[in-house]
Amino acid sequence: MASVLLFLAVVAVCVLMLWASVKMEPHWVSKDGERMICYGQGLSRGGKSEGRWRELRISKVRHDTVEVRPRRGSLAVDRPNGTVGVAASLLRRRGPKTSYWKVIGQTPTPLRNKVMYILDGNNDEGMPDMIAVRLPAKSKAIAMLESIAVNRTSGALSTDDIEASATPGTNPGTPRSAGRPVPD
Repeated sequence: MASVLLFLAVVAVCVLMLWASVKMEPHWVSKDGERMICYGQGLSRGGKSEGRWRELRISKVRHDTVEVRPRRGSLAVDRPNGTVGVAASLLRRRGPKTSYWKVIGQTPTPLRNKVMYILDGNNDEGMPDMIAVRLPAKSKAIAMLESIAVNRTSGALSTDDIEASATPGTNPGTPRSAGRPVPD
């Protein structure tokens, strides 16, 4: 009887640890608040997800630009065009690729104790149109993201505001390309 109870206790602890590992989300912010690790996902212009949530390393590189590096793999999206072979696809996925983005702003999220920011402005071929970045609501990185946001409005942005600012030609004041930062 004791061995059965011990077995059930071990199974219960393993299930609890598995549940906790699924619910935990990586998040780290430097002391100055200009570097962080969080989850992000590529988005199309219509708001559809392109790929899965990935762990991203984000750093502020200029007063209006952030550098995004995936921890593993690449943010490159496999878009069927018929000309790219399997070998080219494998080469593109090798190693994390650094990309530069502008922060559009905060979006409303149904998740409790989480905030979501949209990054846009990267014109590199193969990259998603936008990136959604998910952070805890009490993160020290929120102040940095708010300070460099392109559209500084009171409160969160609506989906219509994001689509209008991300669509070329609809908002001439919104920069479209983050480009590469000029070395200091």
